[in-house]
Amino acid sequence: MEFDPSLSVEEVLNMWKEADEMQAASNDKFTKSHELDNIGIMNLSSMNLTDNNMPSIIQRAFTEEKSKCVGLILRDNALTSVSVMILVEALLKTRTKLKYLSFSNNTAIGDRGIEHLVRLLQKNRSITFLALPNTGITDHGVRLLADVLCGIDPNSSCSPLEKLHISFNKSITDESIEALIQILEQNKTLKVLALQHCGLSDDARERLRQVAAKKKKKKFSLSE
Repeated sequence: MEFDPSLSVEEVLNMWKEADEMQAASNDKFTKSHELDNIGIMNLSSMNLTDNNMPSIIQRAFTEEKSKCVGLILRDNALTSVSVMILVEALLKTRTKLKYLSFSNNTAIGDRGIEHLVRLLQKNRSITFLALPNTGITDHGVRLLADVLCGIDPNSSCSPLEKLHISFNKSITDESIEALIQILEQNKTLKVLALQHCGLSDDARERLRQVAAKKKKKKFSLSE
């Protein structure tokens, strides 16, 4: 909070008191209203969360709950690539076996966030479900994902990615066609690739459908 020299001491104290009360109310809501469900999924959707909340989220999900949290749903908040970085660092340090992760509808994740997630996929292969619709990913982010997904060893004892959702990212264009084909043709573990409502042309979508048709083990979603 910025200090305004024109305010009296009493006014400043009241402002700090109000801020403390608001923060306490927010923490109380976070603590009491979002427990793990029966299979270990913590759903923190639509809570107006920002990067400042990420340390508390990690504390709640992975320290207080120890290894019980296997899924973290963070959709419809105001998180950026900074939150992704903080979460990835924590997961790599604690070696938490997180399987399901959703950052859907956090539009400031961007390609920078993908860079951090690539490190997670490289070093901690417990993630099987990754949802990134409407997160500001561009063609560069798709290229990063293709590189890591096509480098995964299917014989690894760790679980590689099985479901990837990157729909509603309008900056994914025809420039991603080769990277997407690479994922469809070379990745051995991905079962679902959802790519609806991106910035692909009709010709690009048709080409991807033709490639996907040859890969019967993959479910490819491309309808607009």
